[in-house]
Amino acid sequence: MANEQVEPKWVTNGVKDLGFHETGKNLGIDKFIKQAHCGQLGDPWCAIWTNAKLEQSDIAGTRSASSQSFRKHKEFVKLEKPALGALAVYTRGKPNSGLGHVGFYIGETSTQVLTLGGNESDAVRKQFEPKTRLVGYFWPKSVDLPKGGVIKVKSEDGNPVGSNA
Repeated sequence: MANEQVEPKWVTNGVKDLGFHETGKNLGIDKFIKQAHCGQLGDPWCAIWTNAKLEQSDIAGTRSASSQSFRKHKEFVKLEKPALGALAVYTRGKPNSGLGHVGFYIGETSTQVLTLGGNESDAVRKQFEPKTRLVGYFWPKSVDLPKGGVIKVKSEDGNPVGSNA
């Protein structure tokens, strides 16, 4: 059953950051920059945080501050279906703009994906993102592929907030 998926270590580590909120314009993320081996103060930090949680879990990240870096990095594979902890990559603006968002797949409704991520409304939180912006789900090649499957959630699960994008 899809809801019996094993939570990857990077999600467990990410949950510990829930409640973190940047100070000022992307300030206070020094710890994540150091863990991720990429980025700098002032950068959009969703990919920095995602890489930090992977690296903290002894999984090599992309070491790029770009949310789109997981799409083409040789150490990540695109999954055919979602899986708990898969890297959900989204675009913003035009599909090839290079802009977007990344976080860990936690579940979904019929129209939205629930993502655990950094720089979601300037904080580490669970937040819904529209499926229309989803590029795909990615997984580190160094970790056995998950069984995966859709995890259905309700909009009130985990008290996530709606995307403001």
